[in-house]
Amino acid sequence: MMKSARLFVLLLGVLVIAAAATTGYWYWTANRLRDGLEKWAAKRRSEGYALNWSRETIGGFPLSFRIALADMSIARGNAYHIVVPEIIGVASAWNLTHWQVAAADGGSGTVQGFEAPIVAQSALGEVMLGPTLSDVSISILRLAGGGATAGELIAHVTVPRQVPRGHRDLGLEATCQLYHLVLPKPVTALGDTIESFAFDLAVLGRVPPDDWRQALAAWRDAGGTVELRQADLQWGSLWLEMNGTLALDGDLQPTAAMTASIINHDALIDAAVAAGTISQKNGILVKLALDLIARHQVHGQTRLTAPVTLEGGELSIGRATIGKVPHIEWR
Repeated sequence: MMKSARLFVLLLGVLVIAAAATTGYWYWTANRLRDGLEKWAAKRRSEGYALNWSRETIGGFPLSFRIALADMSIARGNAYHIVVPEIIGVASAWNLTHWQVAAADGGSGTVQGFEAPIVAQSALGEVMLGPTLSDVSISILRLAGGGATAGELIAHVTVPRQVPRGHRDLGLEATCQLYHLVLPKPVTALGDTIESFAFDLAVLGRVPPDDWRQALAAWRDAGGTVELRQADLQWGSLWLEMNGTLALDGDLQPTAAMTASIINHDALIDAAVAAGTISQKNGILVKLALDLIARHQVHGQTRLTAPVTLEGGELSIGRATIGKVPHIEWR
């Protein structure tokens, strides 16, 4: 009986010590997370971001950490502005390198060049903090803006923990898939529904923490480029695959040297004619020129493989100019 009592007391003592240690660890770590969050936000603000929230709470005791930020907003000049009613991150108390993130009430935002606000129904994400790379994955449901709607946007971004030193060093990698984008009105020859659009790219070189226009100019002057590894578009009868390199010219306008594989290029030219970017006469000439270099037959349709260039605002397939790209005013 005495042995049982001693064993009980010993076990109780171990549990008390473990509980005290767990409690101490949890509150110590919670304070470090709060301080780390403030330091992270201060660093982002020093880099030119406007980052704010009205209230922060840390919970999850004792087996996890749950950070909730209310009325969070982030902006970079006039490039974009995102507002989220509440964003919540949850991680195991024993693994702070893996966070599950959720914005159950969605959010809204604006992007330069797109006047209407974009609203999202909800978002789920994941953040992995590695020794050399950080990975962020997000799935956004039910996007709407400017009369257009999309079913889902899935994105994955990888950022090196070390700042790029040269123009060939990785600044970030990004993949994105957009599904079932319905436009406010149909486009001639293409329709009103983009079934899917996806890309995989790498930004090479460092974009400095300056004013948006100055940062892009510095990135360009240092030799920064975007390597488009793959882009895919399915829009009505048009199928497009593309890869190549993008950069900025002296006026901070995009330039590109790529290779495209297109099924039903006639639909693309018809859409350009209907939009007024090329005349009907030139449209016929472009079709004839592209038909001469289209080679392969895929399921009864012609596949065109040709270089695509963007220079001086003019977009060309092969030697045929198919339209002008609007001038971008970086603000």
